[in-house]
Amino acid sequence: MALAKPAAELRIAGSKLPVIPLPTNCPGCGVALDVESLRKHNYVCDCGHHFRLGADAWIALIADRGSWKERWGDVRSHDLLNWKVPKPYQEVVEQLLEDGLNEAVRTGTCTLAGRPIWLAAFDFRFVGGTLSIVAGERLARGMEQAASSGIPYVLISASGGARMQEGVLALMQLAKVNAAVGRLHSAGVPYFSVLTDPTFGGTAASLALLGDINIAEPGAAIGFTGPRVIKQATYADLPPGFQSAEFQLAHGQVDLVLPRTELRHLLAHLLEMYP
Repeated sequence: MALAKPAAELRIAGSKLPVIPLPTNCPGCGVALDVESLRKHNYVCDCGHHFRLGADAWIALIADRGSWKERWGDVRSHDLLNWKVPKPYQEVVEQLLEDGLNEAVRTGTCTLAGRPIWLAAFDFRFVGGTLSIVAGERLARGMEQAASSGIPYVLISASGGARMQEGVLALMQLAKVNAAVGRLHSAGVPYFSVLTDPTFGGTAASLALLGDINIAEPGAAIGFTGPRVIKQATYADLPPGFQSAEFQLAHGQVDLVLPRTELRHLLAHLLEMYP
């Protein structure tokens, strides 16, 4: 799917993506990787393999240079259940914070091709991008403010589902965030959801697939739980590739599968369609 660059896109571009750790060879084609060349192509190999991005890279890709304003970045997770196995949950969170990560979801405002948006990006590096109390609160607050202000909302998903270390409190975030999505829909505010590899569990079963337009990256794994668990529960033979973005497109779960290199142009084009 090729799109002409909107006029505003020719004037304003995203930031240069940060350097991310990469294997020596591409998992898709086996070719040795040229890191700088790959970075210039948004970490998409010539063979079409899409490498996973963290929230910081997604913000750099989507937001116009210098426009990103983080919201509620100082809200932190706490070990309310005193979780100790396989290691203390609070230690895991504190170590990730020391490593420069900021929860499984980062939320804020920015412009895309000169138009204001709310942007939320999951980060799979933070406890598998799992939905926690803090992540749910950031998402819900942003959606509610987007609904009240009429500013479009863009979500980038990469998640393993609800965070087991927070138990039922994490599961409650699904209902809270879904209610906030409902407010977006009731207010007629555009909600664009981008599903990346992987998007699973309660995240896939709720907010990630509730967008006005659901966009998936090529080859992204999208589903609720692993094939073995599904087969054990249903005793059914599963079709090959049933948890791929392409399978989801063929069966109506997503609206289109789009290479990352064209995503920013598409989102800018969609924003132009709304007054």
